[in-house]
Amino acid sequence: MSLPQNNEINLVYIRAAIEAATGRDLSLKEVRRYLLEEGLITPQQARREASVFRGYGEFYDYKKTDNPKETSPEKELNFQDDETTGT
Repeated sequence: MSLPQNNEINLVYIRAAIEAATGRDLSLKEVRRYLLEEGLITPQQARREASVFRGYGEFYDYKKTDNPKETSPEKELNFQDDETTGT
């Protein structure tokens, strides 16, 4: 029995390395395009293994209205009250 291979190309990691080395902030699409232009990945790898992250929505089957609603709004902390009471 052979194990499935996970050959995903981490464009976020590569983008961070490029930014650290050059100071240029590139989009993930630009990183993928540069990898293709330089011959570091094939067009097939770009399609299958270097996909641009589009969020988690495609992995989960839920609607935005499925989330439970909060019954009370968040309460803000007021540090000035502590100063006036002397505590």
